Amino acid sequence: MERLQYDCKNFLEYCRNNKRLMESTIRVYRLDLQHFNQFLELAEQETLQIKSYDEVTKLTLEHYLASLQSYSLKTIRRKFACVRSLFHYLEDLERIIQNPFARFQINMREPCQLRTTMNLDEVRKVLSSAYGEKPVSLSEPPDNTSAQNLKITSKEFIRIRDIAILETLFVAGLRVSELCGLTFKDINLNYETLMIHGKGNKERLVYLENREVILALDSYLNYRKNVEIDLPYLFITKFGQMLSTQAVRNLVTKYARLAGINKNITPHVFRHTFASLLLEEGVDIKYIQDFLGHSSISTTQIYLHTTSRQKRRIIATQHPRQQLHFFESTTIDNVKLSS
Repeated sequence: MERLQYDCKNFLEYCRNNKRLMESTIRVYRLDLQHFNQFLELAEQETLQIKSYDEVTKLTLEHYLASLQSYSLKTIRRKFACVRSLFHYLEDLERIIQNPFARFQINMREPCQLRTTMNLDEVRKVLSSAYGEKPVSLSEPPDNTSAQNLKITSKEFIRIRDIAILETLFVAGLRVSELCGLTFKDINLNYETLMIHGKGNKERLVYLENREVILALDSYLNYRKNVEIDLPYLFITKFGQMLSTQAVRNLVTKYARLAGINKNITPHVFRHTFASLLLEEGVDIKYIQDFLGHSSISTTQIYLHTTSRQKRRIIATQHPRQQLHFFESTTIDNVKLSS
């Protein structure tokens, strides 16, 4: 197992330094490789006798695939993508003689699942639950004196921070890791932009074009800049630490419950909602691909689903039959369909 751990350690360092992958991706890779190594260790105790990656064969991968049947297809594909990357790395370094992935494919069809989204009224309810009865002043951000006197453990600081987080999630369609990774250098309220560092270290510019969102962020920044904590990150906890992705999930769940929404609302639901509502407004999917930071438009196409409400509205307003009239309007108004 020491040889396996040695190769994994070097591979993760390669991912960090050469491929410049995000730390969140490195953490997931580490867990996936630990899981694969545990499988190999168990196999060694039985019949396969695997002590190095050079001994892994296509049959080994098939056995590993069989051991993952309780996982979702998305998780299985992620785990295999990680292991495949490791073996390509080892092949390039000539640490293995033959790559077992050379003729190995996963042919599993994923069932079509509609993404959970919110309608605009539900978004309004979630934001209203954060703003509360005491709205943030939109005339001007708080002055430095009041900002300096506000502690990060206070309810007011947390409220202003949470409003900024929810507004940013909705207005920019961010991944939760992108939100947590925002720094002071990434936000420019003079130009009303956010620089987002996405997957694969790809950067994209998000424009802030809503006055209320800008003022909500400006209010938070005035408080945040007066916190004497040596952290570059924009959003912090009441303990002065970088906000974790789980903390944001808990925050979103809290306000969704306060809003009385029964759906499972997560930060990613804000991202789905951002894309879906833009599509409903007729925005070209290529722009949405750019807004979301998708490298392939096929990823963006998951948002092309339509709701029953949309379908009914389209047929009611855009079908050519609506232009043909044979009955008097009073007759149509009084008609009742038999059940």
